[in-house]
Amino acid sequence: MKWFDAKSLAAGIIIGTLGITTVFAATGIQSAVLSESTVTLNGAPLPLEKPLISVTMENEQEASLYVPADELLEQLGYTVNYDGTKNTVDLISGTNRLDTAVGDVASAGDVVIGLTNNAGQTNIAESGAFQADDNQTLILNITSNIKGGTVDLFLFAPSGKEQRITIGAENRIEEIALEKGIWQYNCSGIFKDGGEISIVGTIK
Repeated sequence: MKWFDAKSLAAGIIIGTLGITTVFAATGIQSAVLSESTVTLNGAPLPLEKPLISVTMENEQEASLYVPADELLEQLGYTVNYDGTKNTVDLISGTNRLDTAVGDVASAGDVVIGLTNNAGQTNIAESGAFQADDNQTLILNITSNIKGGTVDLFLFAPSGKEQRITIGAENRIEEIALEKGIWQYNCSGIFKDGGEISIVGTIK
């Protein structure tokens, strides 16, 4: 018999065993089975340890695909915390794991951020980090003609201070004074009517 873990379900994750379909009248779920679908990010496979689940709700003909939201969001640079007392899922941005070591302190002229959407792609989701020194400046050269949405670039200083830059269909240059330490960034957005965006950050 399939079973659902409340913590996982709250985070968009359904855990079960394959082979038996059960009606869950109390939750409105008619059936749920493991799916062999895969997730890609910018066209590249995104390995997930937990399986995807195909769920059919009551009074619906077509199934919806549920993904392990905690794994997916962590891959995009978020920390996912579940509070059982409040029954809430808290997403904390900018705390992505630095699975690969950040390089040496960036020198003048170094490109430390290079983001763009693939041709025909109407969204962007990237994160990363770089190491800076005192009295350096990050120069962001932004070119964008996206339509039907915006893109948010979050910069997180070593001190924890957050700076958000919202980008629409515009070209602009931003200058950010840097402090010494590891800076992290997270860029995400959907622009349903298409377009292209490029964000290049260099050190001065």
